[in-house]
Amino acid sequence: MPTREEQVTQVEAALRRRFFPYVPKIVTEKRKDWNEPTHDDNRLTRALAAYALVGTVGLDDVSAAGAVIDDEHDGGIDAIYFDRSRTRLLLVQSKFKRTGTAPAQNENLKTMNGIRMLLARRFPEFNAHVRQRQDEIEEALDTGGIILHLIHICLGEQLGEHVTNDLNGLQTELNGFAEQFQWEFATITKVHGWLVAEQAPSTVTDHITLEFAGEVPLPRRAVYGQLSAVELARLVEVHGKALFERNIRHYLGSIRVNTAITESVRRKPKEFFYLNNGITAVADKIESSAGTAARRRYKLTNLSIVNGAQTAGAIAIAGQLSPDAKVLITVIEIGQQGDELGLHITRSRNDQNAVRGVDFAALDPNQERIRQELALGGITYYYRPSAEGKVRRDDAATIEDAAVALACMSFKVLTSQQVAQPPRNKPNAVDFVVAAKKEIGRLWEQDGTIYRQLFRDDLSGVRLWRYVRAFRFIDQILAGSEGSQPLNSIDRMFYRHARYFIMAFVAHRNPSILARPELMFSDPDRTTLSQQVNEISELILQRSQPFLALKGYLSIFRNLTDAQPLADNILGALSEQDSRKLTATQKPFATPPNDANPGGGHAA
Repeated sequence: MPTREEQVTQVEAALRRRFFPYVPKIVTEKRKDWNEPTHDDNRLTRALAAYALVGTVGLDDVSAAGAVIDDEHDGGIDAIYFDRSRTRLLLVQSKFKRTGTAPAQNENLKTMNGIRMLLARRFPEFNAHVRQRQDEIEEALDTGGIILHLIHICLGEQLGEHVTNDLNGLQTELNGFAEQFQWEFATITKVHGWLVAEQAPSTVTDHITLEFAGEVPLPRRAVYGQLSAVELARLVEVHGKALFERNIRHYLGSIRVNTAITESVRRKPKEFFYLNNGITAVADKIESSAGTAARRRYKLTNLSIVNGAQTAGAIAIAGQLSPDAKVLITVIEIGQQGDELGLHITRSRNDQNAVRGVDFAALDPNQERIRQELALGGITYYYRPSAEGKVRRDDAATIEDAAVALACMSFKVLTSQQVAQPPRNKPNAVDFVVAAKKEIGRLWEQDGTIYRQLFRDDLSGVRLWRYVRAFRFIDQILAGSEGSQPLNSIDRMFYRHARYFIMAFVAHRNPSILARPELMFSDPDRTTLSQQVNEISELILQRSQPFLALKGYLSIFRNLTDAQPLADNILGALSEQDSRKLTATQKPFATPPNDANPGGGHAA
């Protein structure tokens, strides 16, 4: 799960991407001396005020930004919106401080005074933004049962005691005859939760018509029958990837088997039912309408295809379909609490097909959590194999990218002695880089011993992305080093096969850089990492020479019996380097001169 600092990073990225086009810099006489960082923080504060309305009411971004009134003479109120559906006049006071600083008492008193001004309808004392909204505000104030709802929103977790007491006092004052005021505090945890919830996949509720339908009533209801390929294509077109939310894979594109499916449904529509394995789906609820076994219509709530994504995808892109093309479909009712059963059905139905270990990692809920967190920063994470995931992009990563980066950069390098000391089974970077070099598929096998150590429950999206970015940056440097060596040279083989090993030591030496909560690396961080890559590469190249007597670099870096002794050697060399640097920086104490005899000789 993300730390507070990582939550702030994700919230800031979302505010910039979504609201900066609608909240430009305010340039007035009073603000002409502001520097750019101050203007930037002000825009983030106004964006946060707008997002308070998105999270509270569900407004679209443009409308929420239009409700911002922050400027001079705003009465300490940053946004106003009349929520007619719940008879509320929403008032927002926002504060964007990365430290989490909440509004101070004097700032809150200004807001409280602004609320009293609104109730007294002293509109001339407000700025033009408020006066332009006067009709809306007066309509709200004239509405029976209206509640003025104040939202204090910031990047912290608690308001000060004095602010809380003042707001409670205002609430008591204004609610003397009838309730007309309430307030809430939107913490960073709540704001981040709003953003994450937006990324949750949508559910699918739709109707299908089955021909020659059959039903299994017990022990769990299921229906099966022929589904028209035309209707299946419509489901895919309307609902997209949401239709495959419980599946381990999305449509993989024009691979051989999918191309064959498309050709079959086009050229042999009447035989397609017999040529295809069919589709399995699950639904929270199955409701049947009047009809006969020959033709019956069903309403399916929270429908998901768990096996047959390739069939559905191939049919959807086949173009003009014959009404004669049918596909066998089975729909199993699992209930609203059927997540575990749904996973079991997904795994069992797909175990009968040729799938890879990485495909089943899609059933891990941590993968969806990470995807949602990264989406806040505009980063796409593909943990289900898909056609889109095959395209390399700077703002995207696959689960395979993530697994290799985590294996190479998220663990400390331990000596043989440290490994042998209790407790046993301590994570050692050498074990992971050897596994990545020797049998990379072990990294993403969900039932294996490595996967759970990589994708831990406390792994945040920001931290994972830092590892991926660092991996790509270092890999690019090492690829350049490899390319600069003569063809077939031993040094060229070193840079090809030692990359994971080198990365582990760079990460070992720079934990603070990798642990920063920002999504991107700063220029100083990139410079430091680049220098470290070159220095550590040279050291490992030098110290690995004796290991070449009996084997090549490929064998050395894919075997623990060679890689661990080499790691011990490198750790010892780095420790010696650190000791020498420390000694060089320590200045010896100077002997103070004798005041009575500065020259140090005998007195006359």
